[in-house]
Amino acid sequence: MRPQTFLKHYLSSKLRNPGRLSARSVGGIALAVLALWGVERWGGDLIPNAWKLGLSGKDCRVEKISDGDTMNLRCGTQLVKVRLYCIDAPEMAQKPWGTRSREHLQSITTPTVKLLKIDQDQYGRTVGEVYTTDAEPRLLNLEQVAAGQAAVYEQFCDNPRYPSAEREARAAKRGIWSRRGEHQKPWDYRRRTRGIAGSP
Repeated sequence: MRPQTFLKHYLSSKLRNPGRLSARSVGGIALAVLALWGVERWGGDLIPNAWKLGLSGKDCRVEKISDGDTMNLRCGTQLVKVRLYCIDAPEMAQKPWGTRSREHLQSITTPTVKLLKIDQDQYGRTVGEVYTTDAEPRLLNLEQVAAGQAAVYEQFCDNPRYPSAEREARAAKRGIWSRRGEHQKPWDYRRRTRGIAGSP
């Protein structure tokens, strides 16, 4: 469960019975509100990458990169299909943008990576953040957005770092932002060609 979701559940449970709140509960609510504000404001930056990876990251080997936001990983004996959290890259049929996005992801991905699972989508794919295994781990999801090789999938993203990176990429006219078109909104392309806006 993401920090935002946990804190919102906590606040909701405490506020259902306001007449029974003790001084300690009021203090807890105040701290939770402050923490929620901090998480919404700074997102994942509140927790160092090394801590997050050490606590819950899985060591995986990269088997295949299908496109700019999907990869197959071998985590131990398990083959895991991963949809990169928060981002939506052009479809492979959206040439040359889909090809460029995949090639960029291939170029920045280390042979082994760390996977942080966030969710599972309706198609059984793991939705997660994938980090390189460099001395200073890089978040591949965010690197794709910063390079202009993927758009922020706002419908499924609650981390403020991604919109911030996209704004910078747009301003610099990197990648997909160098020319206007449907490749900037892959979800619209899928809706038009497949009749669905969801699953890339």
